[in-house]
Amino acid sequence: MELRNITTFLRVAELQNFTHAAQELGYSQSAVTVQIRQLETELGVPLFERIGRSVNLTAPGQAFLQQAGEIIKAAERARDAVRTAPEPEGTLRLGTMESLGASVVWRLIAEFHRQFPRVNVVVRTSTADGLLEMMRRNDVDFIYFVDEKQYSPDWEIPLCRPEETVFVTSPQSRLAARGEPIPLRELVTYPCVLTEAGESYRIPFERLLAEHNLVVAPILEIGSTEIVARMVRENIGYSVLPMYVASEYLKSGELVPFRVPEFKSNMYQHVIYHKNKWLTPQMKGFMQLIIEHVEHAL
Repeated sequence: MELRNITTFLRVAELQNFTHAAQELGYSQSAVTVQIRQLETELGVPLFERIGRSVNLTAPGQAFLQQAGEIIKAAERARDAVRTAPEPEGTLRLGTMESLGASVVWRLIAEFHRQFPRVNVVVRTSTADGLLEMMRRNDVDFIYFVDEKQYSPDWEIPLCRPEETVFVTSPQSRLAARGEPIPLRELVTYPCVLTEAGESYRIPFERLLAEHNLVVAPILEIGSTEIVARMVRENIGYSVLPMYVASEYLKSGELVPFRVPEFKSNMYQHVIYHKNKWLTPQMKGFMQLIIEHVEHAL
């Protein structure tokens, strides 16, 4: 049983398309077809149903899928065990959110470079859904993002920690002067500055508003959480931000938090990579830096 055929099987199963798998692997479509047929002949069962343009795993194919991933991982471990690994080099591709990139990731890159000076880091930013799609297409090595709790049997998840979402305002604002929780129905009468609609840490607030048949009209909506925090600091309006963005402003006293009794956050910080992805030393190193940062911040 050739590892090349198993790798091809995994890519076809992931993409559910022979043509796309061939393009990613650098083969012709006919070569991919031959490799899958060889594997099916060895196993004695069909692995895919081919109906028109649709390609789906058969029941034996589903059963083989997990074992195939384990075979590839075992082969990589065997190679690592018998060779003296040179200093890691090449490119590490990280997918993350703009807010995490500006607040957390840039701080970790300097330490990562000291540990892996020959590795270049490429950071790609998107929404949570966009990052999951990047991972599925193997456009990034792993992703670091904040969203509601995520899970798939196709993923490895070394980090899934709750992330607090906090309402913040300027110390000079009327909200700060109140010094007490602000009911949601009253809160919407105050000016606000928010991140773009659809950002994961804004979604719980939007859902809460919808449940109470309320709306807000932000003075400003912008993708940069750092700009939002600065606008709030200038007493332009309140905002709702993830704690990893707000924490430094809260510690310095430039912003103050306030509570909205109806609001409950259900956001989590995630580090995820595909279970069939070979975990390189540089991937392990950067993920460990993220995990240590999160644990230290608790």
